[in-house]
Amino acid sequence: MKRAVIYARVSSDNQAEEGQSVDSQIESCRRKVLELDAAVLGVYRDDGISGTTDARPGFRAAIEHCRVAEPDYLVVWSSSRFARNQRDAIVHKESLRGVGTRLVYASQGIDLWTDEGWLTDSVQQIFDEAYSRQVSKDTRRSMISAASEGYFMGGRVPFGYQTVPAADGRHKRLQPHPEESPVVQSMFAASARQVGAYAIATNLNGQGLTLRGKPWTKGAILHILKSEVYMGEVIFNRFDRKRERRRPKGEWVRVKGHDELVTPEQFDQVQRGLAERMPTEGRAPANSEHAFAGLMRCALCGSSLVIATGTGRAGKVYSYYACRGDLQGKKCTFKRLPAEAFDRWMMDELMRHVFTPENLRGVIAQLDTAAADWVKDRARRRSALVLELRGVEGRRAKLYDALETHGKDTPGISEMGPRLRELNDQVRRLELALVQIEDEPEPIVGQISVSADEAVAVMRKMVADCESPKALRAFVASIVKEIVVDLAELRVDYHPECLIREQGAMVHSTKNWLPVVGLLRTGRVLLAHPFKGRSMRRLAA
Repeated sequence: MKRAVIYARVSSDNQAEEGQSVDSQIESCRRKVLELDAAVLGVYRDDGISGTTDARPGFRAAIEHCRVAEPDYLVVWSSSRFARNQRDAIVHKESLRGVGTRLVYASQGIDLWTDEGWLTDSVQQIFDEAYSRQVSKDTRRSMISAASEGYFMGGRVPFGYQTVPAADGRHKRLQPHPEESPVVQSMFAASARQVGAYAIATNLNGQGLTLRGKPWTKGAILHILKSEVYMGEVIFNRFDRKRERRRPKGEWVRVKGHDELVTPEQFDQVQRGLAERMPTEGRAPANSEHAFAGLMRCALCGSSLVIATGTGRAGKVYSYYACRGDLQGKKCTFKRLPAEAFDRWMMDELMRHVFTPENLRGVIAQLDTAAADWVKDRARRRSALVLELRGVEGRRAKLYDALETHGKDTPGISEMGPRLRELNDQVRRLELALVQIEDEPEPIVGQISVSADEAVAVMRKMVADCESPKALRAFVASIVKEIVVDLAELRVDYHPECLIREQGAMVHSTKNWLPVVGLLRTGRVLLAHPFKGRSMRRLAA
């Protein structure tokens, strides 16, 4: 007897549009399976998830079932239930064809294994995706044109500037803020004198100056000191957020758009100074042979742990993790850790508590759920924006119709100018919001090509066989966020999503894929202090 797998999906906007709930889709698909004289092997569903991505747990499970069991049919209600993204549709249809599984639509008489059926289905998929892409494309074109004129392209107004209406009445330009711009200039002047970002922040806070109500931090100071906007430049189209990469410089829009707060010569001088005194705190020193250098912090005083050396018997030199605060005279009571012994112990603990099949399987499940939740949220936001955009465009069209019909005798004509400007501003705001949504990178996990046990074995072998201290540090630093050391215990915070990585062919990818860091909550492991009450000299030996 022939066999079939059923998949059903609905998102909130499509449910209202087609009137087909997930349950009714499944029932229709079951009837279709009976018509095909087949038996149902499994039923998979996704509730409230857009078809514009394949990051759908039910969909992925259905495809995997077909890949493993090779049933005769995968039955879905319609082409839009299978996918609304042309690329994903093509990839997964070819995958099904490769295992001999026919994709069947319960509500559409399309035979995808014929040329006519393939053409009809392809055209339908294109229409399913077209509207959102067109809005994004048209709006981006107008944004690039506006950026070329030096207009402010939206977002948070840089500290030191304020926005003022441009001459065309439609756009805005940046203008130096009378109170904030001198603060920015003082930052660049101090940095040129080799004053560090932390010292600049401390000085500003001591004067009662704030970052628009918030205290200054080292990171905020560095962000300003590295921004070209203070040379009077508008830079647009530099970063492709969807592909998470910089565009070629030839595609950038870079023009003088507003008054500078610092000269290009001053800006370049500050950049050279920042590069020369780049801080090592929180980073592994370039010549360090220790895997956890730059990742550790003292819980007692908050300072970073750095590598210090000492001389033992027979003149042998030993390396320790020491508290930077204590070395700088803060009189911290932190006990030094023998670096080599600590590195061996910590790597073993990571293998026991973090690099485990159970932990990896849990991370994969969390990533699936988080990605699906993200897709649902983006679909809801996109639908709400499209609905609002169409409403605003409709109200604007009515005003234009009234003007065309009645001309200068239009009732309330004196109020129409401001109203039209307001509606035009709303349309531009909504179009920009749609572009930003389309540019959001999808946090898709990808298909795992090996089992969790095999993946963990690959990671452990990588660590065991790694002969380069630099490569081992880079591997550890990509996963471990921070290790906080107290007198009695250690807290290890790590990025769980970074356990799913391309090394070892664990993920299908051609673009050095890594998941979006921060998609999941930070993983945490608490460990008893390994060297409490034990002789440092004996451990280091």
